[in-house]
Amino acid sequence: MVMQKPAQDQIERYAQDGVYLAEQLLTPAQLGKARSCYDYVRANPSPSALTAFAGTEHEHFVDQTNPESWKLGLRELVREASLAEYLAELWGSEHVWYFGEEYFAKEGGKVSHTPWHQDHSVFPVAGWHWVNLWIPFEPLPAHNSLGVVRGSHRGKLYNGTTYTDADDMTKPLYPDSDYERLPDIEADLERDPNAWDVVSFETRPGDVVVVHPYCLHGRATIDAQTPDRHTLVLRFFGDDVTYSPLPGPHDWLDLDSEVPGAPLRSSAFVQLL
Repeated sequence: MVMQKPAQDQIERYAQDGVYLAEQLLTPAQLGKARSCYDYVRANPSPSALTAFAGTEHEHFVDQTNPESWKLGLRELVREASLAEYLAELWGSEHVWYFGEEYFAKEGGKVSHTPWHQDHSVFPVAGWHWVNLWIPFEPLPAHNSLGVVRGSHRGKLYNGTTYTDADDMTKPLYPDSDYERLPDIEADLERDPNAWDVVSFETRPGDVVVVHPYCLHGRATIDAQTPDRHTLVLRFFGDDVTYSPLPGPHDWLDLDSEVPGAPLRSSAFVQLL
């Protein structure tokens, strides 16, 4: 199999917009491996698994990195799809590390938008060589897919959201910090659909949304047309990523160094290149 490489316009789009659609980046067999790992985690959730916004219109399942998934198939998926080589080309990075994964499920035909957020608010990371590969298992119309504010990875870094208050989706994760509160993007868009430069992609199984974690992202509602949405997110980073402290604890990372600006290294991260 010929290894896929990001096209030059995709490399430029990632730098400029922080997001693009990699069509058919995964073969059916590779997507099947990803789905097997996903199904394992749904059947064997980790201690950190939760039902976010339980009992509300925003209710959905979230789980974090599961070491068994790496052993059961994610390692083979990353190797067979040449994802490390693909990302090294995207970033111009000599080395690539696997950071971890996340699992999402919205089911039942009526779940509202995911809160808009930037992943920097929970990961103490700085750098451009940093990516989320957003892998949906169902075909998605654009309005049911991930929404991303173009270029927001190059702008302001906002406070996080607590992810607990369905009546206040921008409730600050770090109320005593200097980070500015998240804007209410959904309310802004209801008033003016052009208030934010949001892009969403229609996707087919095998497509991957490539997004910089600093980008403001959210949405991905489900409805009668798309009653279920199951998504796996794989995270990777490269040479220029460093430790950038956050107001909250992050002991789970077990970093080699917590000196601000130090290269991001930990025995928890698998070096792929």
